[in-house]
Amino acid sequence: MRRMQRLSFLATLLLVPGLSVAQPEDTVQTPPPPPGYYRPLPDYRSNNPAQLLEDGIARLQMFVAQKGLRDPQVLTAFLNEQIAPFFDFDRMARLVGGRFYDQLDETQKARFRRRLSNMFFSALSRNLGAYADPQPRIDFLPPRRRGADEVEVAARVLPWRGYPIRLVFRFARTPDGWKIYDASYNGQSAVLYYRRYVMEQIRRYGPQILLD
Repeated sequence: MRRMQRLSFLATLLLVPGLSVAQPEDTVQTPPPPPGYYRPLPDYRSNNPAQLLEDGIARLQMFVAQKGLRDPQVLTAFLNEQIAPFFDFDRMARLVGGRFYDQLDETQKARFRRRLSNMFFSALSRNLGAYADPQPRIDFLPPRRRGADEVEVAARVLPWRGYPIRLVFRFARTPDGWKIYDASYNGQSAVLYYRRYVMEQIRRYGPQILLD
């Protein structure tokens, strides 16, 4: 448990429900951040993926430094308003759901996307809530193209204690600009994990469990 708690808060982007750490016992509420605390969202069309990743990580670092994560409502609002726009949950849902997703109607697809985004950000919220380490050093590596409309951006995270962490974010160009559709933590893909999780849920409980 202590090993997990020492990981950089950035790695929690990839932590899934079965790997999340416990909530801290300290439940002291902090006041909402002052007006103007949130930075304006970037222009996803004009910025390149490397700039977007640096911007998103800077937002997380600023939020953690302000300790807004102690208030669940402030944390939820921050993730929905400032972090969710960086992600392409439509593409992520298609990759995670595979043939199951293709067979859904539009209403069911919307429910599945909402379920996936809720799982993703619930895990992030829980783990950010347990984060208490000093900010790590982050080295951004040059982006790599994976096709005409796909780019991979890596970052090396150097925690104040423990081993370096390699994070890789995969971006695709969408009608709304560059968005993240997958991320990996030391080679472990979030999309592949969620795909296995979804298939196991369908096998054990049936597809409706993912659409409620």
